[in-house]
Amino acid sequence: MASLLALAIFASTLTAVADWAGWHFVWRHENSSEEKSPSKRTITSIFLSYFLPFFPALAILLGPAKLELYNDGFALLASNILFVMMGIITGGVAASAWSVRRRHHEEEDSRKLIDQQDVLPNHAMEHLLWTTIMLIICSIFWFYLFLR
Repeated sequence: MASLLALAIFASTLTAVADWAGWHFVWRHENSSEEKSPSKRTITSIFLSYFLPFFPALAILLGPAKLELYNDGFALLASNILFVMMGIITGGVAASAWSVRRRHHEEEDSRKLIDQQDVLPNHAMEHLLWTTIMLIICSIFWFYLFLR
């Protein structure tokens, strides 16, 4: 259970870093211009980005690995449910970001014809690919922990 805890902490940290990178380099610039300040984060998005990824590690910590509040079976069941949930969430966010990237390239000529600006500025689009890949890696890692 100790190695599972270490892997869960690693996956949680990786997910939080990927969420921070996506927010800092890409999504805070969504629908913003030079005269308008960047978008603000809500308490819900902060909770989902920075607290929720650590719930699987917390489920393992509260079990026999450290605090022994419940037995090994419940810790394994709770952590597996949270592993799948985090895999689905990070995979969904990555799929959404990939869709934005694909739509950006498909609609580029159309936006030029009608003089419409893209939802993400060019400097944010430059970072969209690598932040999306980070989320895909997180999703794969969460599902790996579930299948382990």
